Amino acid sequence: MNTTDHRQQNFLRAYRVFNTDEWERYCSLSGHHSRNRLVKLAKSNKIRKIRNRLYSVVPEGMEHFTPPALLTAAKLTPDAVLGYRSALSFYGMSRNAYSSHTFLSKHRIKPCTVNDTLFQPCLPPKSLHDFNTLVEEYRMWDTPVRVVAKERLLVDLLDRMELSGGWEEITNAFMYETDLNWQKVLAYTKELNHPATAARLGFMLEKFQNSMGVPEEVLTELSLLTPKTPEHFYRSNRKGNFVKRWNLYVPEDMLKPMEENDYEF
Repeated sequence: MNTTDHRQQNFLRAYRVFNTDEWERYCSLSGHHSRNRLVKLAKSNKIRKIRNRLYSVVPEGMEHFTPPALLTAAKLTPDAVLGYRSALSFYGMSRNAYSSHTFLSKHRIKPCTVNDTLFQPCLPPKSLHDFNTLVEEYRMWDTPVRVVAKERLLVDLLDRMELSGGWEEITNAFMYETDLNWQKVLAYTKELNHPATAARLGFMLEKFQNSMGVPEEVLTELSLLTPKTPEHFYRSNRKGNFVKRWNLYVPEDMLKPMEENDYEF
C-alpha cells in the first residue's frame, strides 16, 4: 500500500463528513488526482456527495445514510465554526429542535438547504481582529469540528438576538452556568465593542448574578462599556422600562424575578 492509499484510509476512518480542502490537505492531493480518487470512492459507495466540495463517509453496511445536520454545518466551508443556536445544540444547552443551523465563516456563500435543513452562513463581527478568537476544537461523531467557546457564545447570542432563539433560550441555557471564565467574557466583549451588547450582557449577568456566580467586579467593568445614549434590549421593540445602570430599556416581563420552577429540565 502506497503512502497516499494509507493516508486515504486513515482519513476515511477519522471523518464522517468532510470538505475537499480537508481531504486534499490530509492526503496531500490536488487537482485531478484528488477528483479522480473522490469519484472512485463515490462509485464504490464509500463516500457520498452532499453538495459541491462536501462529502459524507458511508458507514459499512448502511446504504441509506443521512449525516447529522450539525456535523454538515460544521463542514460546509473550510473555516466553518458552529455558532449561535447551533453551538447551543452542540453543547447540549438548547431545549429546542431547529430546522436550520448557523455557522460562522469568512467565505461569502449563500444559504443552502440539504435534506430539508437550512444552513445559514454568518460573517464574523467586523470588529474582531482574529476570526479564531475563542474558537475551540472538538470531535463530534469521530470528526474534528470547530465551535465557539461558551464565553464567546454567550456574548454572541446577546449581540445577534435574531440568531439566538430569544431571551428564554439564552437564559435557560446559561442561568446556571457557573464555569465561565469571566476574564475571557470581558475581553471578548471589549473587543466586540458593541455598547448595546455590553448593556444586554450586564443586565443578564446582574439578573442571574447568584445562580451564575458572577463577581461584582465583572458587572462594574461591564457598566463602563454601556452606550452613551439609551438603547433598547430589542431594536424592533421600542417599549420597556428604563434600567439606569445599563442605560437600557428592557421589556417589563424580563424584569420579573425568575423562579427556579420557571426552568424546565
